[in-house]
Amino acid sequence: MDRALAIALNTFREAVRDRVLYGVLGFAVAVLGFTLALAELSMQEQRRVVLDVGLASISLFSVIIAVFLGSSLLYKEIDRKTLYVILPKPVRRYELLVGKFLGITLTAVVFIGVMGAVQLFVTAIQAGAPSWVLILAPVALTIVLGITFYRASDRTSLAPAMSAIALTTMTGVCATTDAAVLPILEALALVVGEVILLASVAMLFGSFSTPFLTGAFTIGVWLLGRSADSMASMHSRVLPEALRTFLHGLAWVVPNFNLFVPSMHALDETVGALAPGAYVGQSLAYAVLYASALLVVASALFERRDLA
Repeated sequence: MDRALAIALNTFREAVRDRVLYGVLGFAVAVLGFTLALAELSMQEQRRVVLDVGLASISLFSVIIAVFLGSSLLYKEIDRKTLYVILPKPVRRYELLVGKFLGITLTAVVFIGVMGAVQLFVTAIQAGAPSWVLILAPVALTIVLGITFYRASDRTSLAPAMSAIALTTMTGVCATTDAAVLPILEALALVVGEVILLASVAMLFGSFSTPFLTGAFTIGVWLLGRSADSMASMHSRVLPEALRTFLHGLAWVVPNFNLFVPSMHALDETVGALAPGAYVGQSLAYAVLYASALLVVASALFERRDLA
Protein backbone atom coordinates (compact mmCIF):
# COMPACT_ATOMS: atom_id res chain seq x y z
CA MET A 1 0.00 0.00 0.00
CA ASP A 2 2.91 2.35 0.68
CA ARG A 3 4.02 2.02 -2.95
CA ALA A 4 0.52 2.86 -4.18
CA LEU A 5 0.45 5.95 -1.93
CA ALA A 6 3.84 7.07 -3.25
CA ILE A 7 2.57 6.70 -6.82
CA ALA A 8 -0.58 8.61 -5.82
CA LEU A 9 1.48 11.52 -4.49
CA ASN A 10 3.62 11.65 -7.63
CA THR A 11 0.47 11.48 -9.77
CA PHE A 12 -0.99 14.38 -7.82
CA ARG A 13 2.17 16.42 -8.29
CA GLU A 14 2.14 15.73 -12.01
CA ALA A 15 -1.55 16.56 -12.33
CA VAL A 16 -1.48 19.90 -10.52
CA ARG A 17 1.30 21.11 -12.82
CA ASP A 18 -0.94 20.64 -15.87
CA ARG A 19 -1.93 24.07 -17.19
CA VAL A 20 -5.11 22.69 -18.71
CA LEU A 21 -6.49 22.11 -15.22
CA TYR A 22 -5.77 25.68 -14.23
CA GLY A 23 -7.70 26.82 -17.28
CA VAL A 24 -10.64 24.65 -16.25
CA LEU A 25 -10.41 25.97 -12.68
CA GLY A 26 -10.25 29.59 -13.86
CA PHE A 27 -13.28 29.10 -16.08
CA ALA A 28 -15.17 27.40 -13.24
CA VAL A 29 -14.42 30.28 -10.86
CA ALA A 30 -15.61 32.76 -13.51
CA VAL A 31 -18.87 30.83 -13.92
CA LEU A 32 -19.41 30.77 -10.15
CA GLY A 33 -18.87 34.52 -10.00
CA PHE A 34 -21.22 35.04 -12.95
CA THR A 35 -24.04 33.40 -11.00
CA LEU A 36 -24.33 36.64 -8.99
CA ALA A 37 -25.18 38.55 -12.17
CA LEU A 38 -27.40 35.74 -13.41
CA ALA A 39 -29.32 35.74 -10.13
CA GLU A 40 -30.31 39.36 -10.63
CA LEU A 41 -32.30 38.34 -13.73
CA SER A 42 -34.55 36.06 -11.69
CA MET A 43 -37.65 37.11 -9.79
CA GLN A 44 -37.25 36.55 -6.04
CA GLU A 45 -35.12 33.43 -6.66
CA GLN A 46 -31.64 34.90 -6.49
CA ARG A 47 -30.33 32.55 -3.81
CA ARG A 48 -31.72 29.48 -5.55
CA VAL A 49 -30.08 30.49 -8.84
CA VAL A 50 -26.71 31.05 -7.15
CA LEU A 51 -26.82 27.66 -5.42
CA ASP A 52 -28.33 25.55 -8.20
CA VAL A 53 -26.22 26.94 -11.03
CA GLY A 54 -23.10 27.09 -8.89
CA LEU A 55 -23.28 23.52 -7.59
CA ALA A 56 -24.24 22.20 -11.03
CA SER A 57 -21.14 23.95 -12.42
CA ILE A 58 -18.92 22.43 -9.74
CA SER A 59 -20.29 18.98 -10.58
CA LEU A 60 -19.76 19.48 -14.32
CA PHE A 61 -16.22 20.82 -14.05
CA SER A 62 -15.29 18.08 -11.58
CA VAL A 63 -16.50 15.52 -14.11
CA ILE A 64 -14.36 17.18 -16.78
CA ILE A 65 -11.29 17.02 -14.53
CA ALA A 66 -11.87 13.36 -13.61
CA VAL A 67 -12.39 12.32 -17.24
CA PHE A 68 -9.40 14.33 -18.49
CA LEU A 69 -7.01 12.96 -15.87
CA GLY A 70 -8.38 9.44 -15.90
CA SER A 71 -8.06 9.13 -19.67
CA SER A 72 -4.56 10.60 -19.96
CA LEU A 73 -2.31 9.99 -16.95
CA LEU A 74 -2.00 6.21 -17.22
CA TYR A 75 -1.49 6.38 -20.97
CA LYS A 76 1.25 9.01 -20.51
CA GLU A 77 3.26 6.52 -18.45
CA ILE A 78 3.10 4.05 -21.34
CA ASP A 79 3.65 6.60 -24.09
CA ARG A 80 6.68 8.18 -22.39
CA LYS A 81 8.15 4.75 -21.57
CA THR A 82 8.40 5.72 -17.89
CA LEU A 83 6.32 2.66 -17.10
CA TYR A 84 9.26 0.46 -18.10
CA VAL A 85 11.35 2.16 -15.42
CA ILE A 86 8.72 1.71 -12.69
CA LEU A 87 7.59 -1.89 -13.24
CA PRO A 88 11.06 -3.56 -13.00
CA LYS A 89 11.16 -2.26 -9.44
CA PRO A 90 9.14 -4.01 -6.69
CA VAL A 91 5.89 -2.39 -7.89
CA ARG A 92 2.97 -4.49 -9.06
CA ARG A 93 0.77 -3.33 -11.91
CA TYR A 94 -2.29 -3.13 -9.67
CA GLU A 95 -0.37 -0.86 -7.29
CA LEU A 96 0.41 1.45 -10.18
CA LEU A 97 -3.25 1.49 -11.21
CA VAL A 98 -4.53 2.08 -7.68
CA GLY A 99 -1.91 4.78 -7.13
CA LYS A 100 -2.98 6.58 -10.30
CA PHE A 101 -6.61 6.36 -9.21
CA LEU A 102 -5.85 7.79 -5.76
CA GLY A 103 -3.77 10.60 -7.27
CA ILE A 104 -6.54 11.53 -9.71
CA THR A 105 -9.12 11.44 -6.93
CA LEU A 106 -6.96 13.62 -4.67
CA THR A 107 -6.46 16.15 -7.46
CA ALA A 108 -10.20 16.34 -8.12
CA VAL A 109 -10.97 16.66 -4.40
CA VAL A 110 -8.54 19.60 -4.11
CA PHE A 111 -10.23 21.34 -7.03
CA ILE A 112 -13.66 20.64 -5.51
CA GLY A 113 -12.43 22.22 -2.28
CA VAL A 114 -11.28 25.35 -4.10
CA MET A 115 -14.47 25.62 -6.14
CA GLY A 116 -16.53 24.93 -3.01
CA ALA A 117 -14.77 27.79 -1.21
CA VAL A 118 -15.63 30.12 -4.09
CA GLN A 119 -19.24 28.90 -4.06
CA LEU A 120 -19.55 29.58 -0.33
CA PHE A 121 -18.04 33.05 -0.76
CA VAL A 122 -20.42 33.87 -3.62
CA THR A 123 -23.34 32.59 -1.53
CA ALA A 124 -22.22 34.81 1.36
CA ILE A 125 -22.14 37.84 -0.93
CA GLN A 126 -25.62 37.09 -2.26
CA ALA A 127 -26.95 36.46 1.27
CA GLY A 128 -25.72 39.86 2.47
CA ALA A 129 -22.76 39.01 4.69
CA PRO A 130 -21.18 41.99 6.51
CA SER A 131 -18.83 43.96 4.28
CA TRP A 132 -15.95 43.78 6.74
CA VAL A 133 -16.18 39.97 6.76
CA LEU A 134 -16.22 39.81 2.95
CA ILE A 135 -13.08 41.95 2.83
CA LEU A 136 -11.14 40.70 5.85
CA ALA A 137 -11.58 36.95 5.28
CA PRO A 138 -10.17 36.80 1.71
CA VAL A 139 -7.31 39.16 2.62
CA ALA A 140 -6.35 37.14 5.72
CA LEU A 141 -6.67 33.89 3.78
CA THR A 142 -4.47 35.19 0.97
CA ILE A 143 -1.79 36.34 3.43
CA VAL A 144 -1.73 33.05 5.36
CA LEU A 145 -1.67 30.89 2.24
CA GLY A 146 0.90 33.17 0.58
CA ILE A 147 3.31 32.98 3.52
CA THR A 148 2.84 29.21 3.83
CA PHE A 149 3.37 28.72 0.11
CA TYR A 150 6.48 30.93 0.09
CA ARG A 151 8.16 29.19 3.02
CA ALA A 152 7.29 25.61 2.03
CA SER A 153 9.96 23.40 0.50
CA ASP A 154 7.43 21.12 -1.20
CA ARG A 155 4.70 23.50 -2.33
CA THR A 156 2.72 20.97 -4.32
CA SER A 157 2.07 18.73 -1.32
CA LEU A 158 0.52 21.70 0.52
CA ALA A 159 -2.32 22.03 -1.99
CA PRO A 160 -4.75 19.65 -0.18
CA ALA A 161 -4.26 21.43 3.14
CA MET A 162 -4.54 24.85 1.51
CA SER A 163 -7.81 23.95 -0.22
CA ALA A 164 -9.16 22.60 3.09
CA ILE A 165 -8.21 25.85 4.85
CA ALA A 166 -9.88 27.89 2.11
CA LEU A 167 -13.05 25.78 2.32
CA THR A 168 -13.14 26.03 6.12
CA THR A 169 -12.60 29.79 6.05
CA MET A 170 -15.36 30.41 3.52
CA THR A 171 -17.68 28.10 5.45
CA GLY A 172 -17.20 30.42 8.42
CA VAL A 173 -17.86 33.46 6.24
CA CYS A 174 -21.05 31.96 4.85
CA ALA A 175 -22.15 30.99 8.38
CA THR A 176 -22.39 34.69 9.26
CA THR A 177 -25.49 34.87 7.04
CA ASP A 178 -28.83 33.08 7.11
CA ALA A 179 -27.80 30.85 4.19
CA ALA A 180 -27.99 27.09 4.79
CA VAL A 181 -24.33 26.05 4.86
CA LEU A 182 -24.73 22.34 5.66
CA PRO A 183 -26.64 21.45 2.45
CA ILE A 184 -23.87 23.08 0.40
CA LEU A 185 -21.21 21.00 2.15
CA GLU A 186 -23.33 17.88 1.68
CA ALA A 187 -23.67 18.64 -2.03
CA LEU A 188 -19.88 19.03 -2.29
CA ALA A 189 -19.43 15.67 -0.55
CA LEU A 190 -21.73 14.09 -3.14
CA VAL A 191 -19.61 15.61 -5.92
CA VAL A 192 -16.60 13.90 -4.33
CA GLY A 193 -18.49 10.60 -4.48
CA GLU A 194 -19.29 11.21 -8.13
CA VAL A 195 -15.63 11.87 -8.88
CA ILE A 196 -14.50 8.72 -7.05
CA LEU A 197 -16.86 6.59 -9.10
CA LEU A 198 -16.11 8.34 -12.39
CA ALA A 199 -12.34 8.11 -11.89
CA SER A 200 -12.65 4.35 -11.37
CA VAL A 201 -14.68 4.06 -14.59
CA ALA A 202 -11.93 5.97 -16.42
CA MET A 203 -9.25 3.70 -14.96
CA LEU A 204 -11.22 0.64 -16.09
CA PHE A 205 -11.28 1.78 -19.72
CA GLY A 206 -7.78 3.25 -19.49
CA SER A 207 -6.40 -0.16 -18.49
CA PHE A 208 -6.91 -1.46 -22.03
CA SER A 209 -7.80 1.47 -24.31
CA THR A 210 -6.46 4.72 -25.80
CA PRO A 211 -7.07 8.15 -24.22
CA PHE A 212 -9.68 9.19 -26.80
CA LEU A 213 -11.70 6.00 -26.44
CA THR A 214 -11.29 6.05 -22.67
CA GLY A 215 -12.69 9.57 -22.51
CA ALA A 216 -15.56 8.73 -24.88
CA PHE A 217 -16.48 5.53 -23.02
CA THR A 218 -16.26 7.23 -19.63
CA ILE A 219 -18.51 10.11 -20.69
CA GLY A 220 -20.93 7.60 -22.20
CA VAL A 221 -21.13 5.65 -18.93
CA TRP A 222 -21.59 8.90 -17.01
CA LEU A 223 -24.50 9.95 -19.25
CA LEU A 224 -26.08 6.51 -18.89
CA GLY A 225 -25.58 6.68 -15.13
CA ARG A 226 -27.26 10.07 -14.94
CA SER A 227 -30.27 8.46 -16.70
CA ALA A 228 -30.29 5.27 -14.61
CA ASP A 229 -33.37 6.18 -12.58
CA SER A 230 -35.31 7.12 -15.71
CA MET A 231 -34.36 3.86 -17.43
CA ALA A 232 -35.30 1.81 -14.38
CA SER A 233 -38.77 3.37 -14.18
CA MET A 234 -39.47 3.57 -17.92
CA HIS A 235 -42.96 2.31 -18.83
CA SER A 236 -43.47 3.86 -22.27
CA ARG A 237 -45.62 1.75 -24.59
CA VAL A 238 -44.00 3.38 -27.63
CA LEU A 239 -40.79 1.40 -27.10
CA PRO A 240 -40.71 -2.35 -27.82
CA GLU A 241 -40.91 -4.64 -24.81
CA ALA A 242 -37.46 -6.06 -25.51
CA LEU A 243 -35.92 -2.58 -25.50
CA ARG A 244 -37.65 -1.65 -22.25
CA THR A 245 -36.39 -4.84 -20.65
CA PHE A 246 -32.87 -4.11 -21.88
CA LEU A 247 -32.97 -0.55 -20.48
CA HIS A 248 -34.27 -1.79 -17.12
CA GLY A 249 -31.42 -4.29 -16.94
CA LEU A 250 -28.87 -1.69 -18.04
CA ALA A 251 -30.04 0.64 -15.27
CA TRP A 252 -29.02 -1.98 -12.69
CA VAL A 253 -25.60 -2.56 -14.26
CA VAL A 254 -24.27 0.96 -14.93
CA PRO A 255 -23.19 3.05 -11.95
CA ASN A 256 -26.05 5.27 -10.80
CA PHE A 257 -24.58 8.76 -11.04
CA ASN A 258 -28.05 10.17 -10.45
CA LEU A 259 -27.53 9.47 -6.73
CA PHE A 260 -25.09 12.36 -6.52
CA VAL A 261 -27.35 15.14 -7.84
CA PRO A 262 -30.30 15.57 -5.45
CA SER A 263 -31.86 19.03 -5.31
CA MET A 264 -30.79 21.53 -2.66
CA HIS A 265 -34.36 21.49 -1.34
CA ALA A 266 -34.05 17.75 -0.75
CA LEU A 267 -30.72 18.14 1.06
CA ASP A 268 -32.32 20.78 3.27
CA GLU A 269 -35.03 18.35 4.42
CA THR A 270 -35.03 14.66 3.39
CA VAL A 271 -33.97 12.63 0.38
CA GLY A 272 -36.61 9.96 -0.07
CA ALA A 273 -36.94 8.31 3.34
CA LEU A 274 -33.44 9.28 4.52
CA ALA A 275 -32.10 12.27 6.37
CA PRO A 276 -29.58 14.26 4.28
CA GLY A 277 -26.59 13.09 6.34
CA ALA A 278 -27.59 9.43 6.04
CA TYR A 279 -28.21 9.83 2.31
CA VAL A 280 -24.77 11.38 1.76
CA GLY A 281 -23.11 8.59 3.76
CA GLN A 282 -24.99 5.89 1.85
CA SER A 283 -24.14 7.47 -1.51
CA LEU A 284 -20.44 7.76 -0.63
CA ALA A 285 -20.41 4.13 0.51
CA TYR A 286 -22.00 3.13 -2.80
CA ALA A 287 -19.33 5.07 -4.70
CA VAL A 288 -16.46 3.50 -2.75
CA LEU A 289 -17.79 -0.06 -3.08
CA TYR A 290 -18.58 0.25 -6.78
CA ALA A 291 -15.23 1.94 -7.45
CA SER A 292 -13.42 -0.85 -5.57
CA ALA A 293 -15.11 -3.48 -7.75
CA LEU A 294 -14.20 -1.58 -10.93
CA LEU A 295 -10.58 -1.24 -9.80
CA VAL A 296 -10.37 -4.99 -9.22
CA VAL A 297 -11.55 -5.61 -12.78
CA ALA A 298 -9.26 -2.89 -14.13
CA SER A 299 -6.27 -4.38 -12.31
CA ALA A 300 -6.99 -7.81 -13.78
CA LEU A 301 -7.20 -6.34 -17.29
CA PHE A 302 -4.03 -4.26 -16.80
CA GLU A 303 -2.13 -7.33 -15.59
CA ARG A 304 -2.91 -9.04 -18.90
CA ARG A 305 -2.15 -6.04 -21.09
CA ASP A 306 0.83 -6.37 -23.42
CA LEU A 307 2.94 -3.25 -22.87
CA ALA A 308 5.63 -4.13 -25.38
